[in-house]
Amino acid sequence: MMLAAAEAFSIQGYDGVSLRTINDQLGVSRNLLYQRFGSKSNLWRAAVDWAFGPFVAHLESIDDESADPMDRLRGFVRGFIEYSATRPYLASLATLEGAAPTDRLDYLYDNYVKAVRSRVLSILEQLGRAGRIKPIPPEVLFFLITSGGTAPFGQAGIAARMEIELDPENPTQVRVYAEHVAEVLVNGIGTGT
Repeated sequence: MMLAAAEAFSIQGYDGVSLRTINDQLGVSRNLLYQRFGSKSNLWRAAVDWAFGPFVAHLESIDDESADPMDRLRGFVRGFIEYSATRPYLASLATLEGAAPTDRLDYLYDNYVKAVRSRVLSILEQLGRAGRIKPIPPEVLFFLITSGGTAPFGQAGIAARMEIELDPENPTQVRVYAEHVAEVLVNGIGTGT
């Protein structure tokens, strides 16, 4: 049920989704979601919590804070992309909700994006103090990871037109792709020291 809601919101946007449509997709009573959630807004929050809560927990669990900061950054990039590969609704939801200031964007940012951004900033600050990265705005790297790195999965149609052979269900292919992205980004901002 939550997967269907997350996918619907990520494809059709909040305004394009109705409880009735999702009920019909699930093949359940037209009142089920209303009875369970009370409103589309409550269903949206539940779907976002269901989708992004485990994502943030995963990123926290793979981050070895005792590791070299460059290795932490590489691991973060790889982990972000690998987790996102089979969950394209994450990037799509963030893109749609990030397009305009709304209460929904506030909810998504305050509860999930801020935690991910904070983790990346912490790593970049460590690297910056040590003189190991170029002085670039951290948002550049953040958007390259979150939007650029996950693009082949969230934009599967374009990837297919470009004949990119990257099956999100194939962990080996995803890992190789994620490692390429991590190397390009980390090497690109590194000073070589």
